Amino acid sequence: MQTPTFTFVSVSTAKPGRLDDLVRLASRPNELMGQKVDGVLGRQVAVDRTRNAVVVWATFAQREPLYAYLASEEGKRDHGEHEDLSAIIDTFEMYEMTPVSGHIG
Repeated sequence: MQTPTFTFVSVSTAKPGRLDDLVRLASRPNELMGQKVDGVLGRQVAVDRTRNAVVVWATFAQREPLYAYLASEEGKRDHGEHEDLSAIIDTFEMYEMTPVSGHIG
């Protein structure tokens, strides 16, 4: 198994009544990324309905394949760059982290 060197996490909250839309928006790119980006070691989209929040988590062997994909036209399209997300997303925080402990698989 490859060693994880990079983890991406985002925490988003939805505008009132738009949580299911946010779940859909967060899930699609994560699923596509799992099929298209080399070195994805683990990924998950989770919803906390009490907090009206969605957490996206993905861990990679290397950071570079993710950012190359996101910079491509395909990656931009897959991640909804051309959609108006302001009607769905209330808050958004993103973290780029270096794993120091954990277990995958």
